[in-house]
Amino acid sequence: MDKIDLSEVCQQYRARVIRITPLDDCYLLETNRGPKELHVWPRVDVMRWSFAWRERLARQGFREVERFIRTRDTKPFLILGKRGVTMTDHHRQIEDYQPGQDTARQCGRVIAMMHQSQQESPLLSGSDLLKQEKQQVEEKGRRAKELVESFRAKYERNSKENRWVSELMTPMLQRMDRSATMLAHERITTEAVAVSHRDLLRNNWGLINGKLYLRGFFRPVISVQQRDVATFLRDHFLTHKDLKQIDAFFDGYEEIKPLTYGNYSLILAFMARPRELYRGIESYVKRVSLNQEASIAGIEHALQSQQSVDLLLRHIAERAERSRREGVYESV
Repeated sequence: MDKIDLSEVCQQYRARVIRITPLDDCYLLETNRGPKELHVWPRVDVMRWSFAWRERLARQGFREVERFIRTRDTKPFLILGKRGVTMTDHHRQIEDYQPGQDTARQCGRVIAMMHQSQQESPLLSGSDLLKQEKQQVEEKGRRAKELVESFRAKYERNSKENRWVSELMTPMLQRMDRSATMLAHERITTEAVAVSHRDLLRNNWGLINGKLYLRGFFRPVISVQQRDVATFLRDHFLTHKDLKQIDAFFDGYEEIKPLTYGNYSLILAFMARPRELYRGIESYVKRVSLNQEASIAGIEHALQSQQSVDLLLRHIAERAERSRREGVYESV
């Protein structure tokens, strides 16, 4: 947890602090105005951007989002050196939301509204972040190829399991190359990208008083909006295995913010990365290189996840192609 003068910070707010409890990602404050959370932001520009999109989202009509409590001087945040500080309400009881087509559609609408709100901010550049994503993908691909070459040269012939793992490495590299190629496609223009969070997950949602509630994003690693969507849908489908919920999400999203074919292409590019398989193979190779007992169970589980992701990829690709054939969306 970042070291700051909590007493000085708390004096800037109207609430009287009774007790302070450090948590993993914030300070929990017991105050005379109910429990609060104090968050320290390592990047002031991201904090300003986050404040702006939350306020715009509330003005659009979705108020079930954590908004910054203003100080005695009516400021929405504090700036201490190179860091920022915000205070929000702490909700003791946040229920898990129940999956289903109606909920998925509502999630799609809210995320589209959030993306619209974020896109209106000039504080951060989506095109710069997309360039960073491309560079990171290329670097990961280079490291993966070095891993494969080293493993095959030293360990491939040592056991039946090693030979099986070696066979999996070729399609893994092909998937990584395909993802990199899709990210660099000429139809992906700077107008197609805007800033959002890199990882939007199920735990960013909850229910408060029966209403869907959007929470978190206090120390976000930022990326482009299409990665936001890809991460959420990938996580959601691996959990629930329901393509109808995926369609419901897209239907809700496009009620607010229509997707171009270029948008779909970026979503597929981020989703196509063989994340679980690469992590499983990387872990196996590391244990083999250290002469430790290495199990293929993690790789087998990763292959099952990859099969589910492949099903999701085909479904979204078909939706994108169907939309393009019908002429509903313009290609970027």
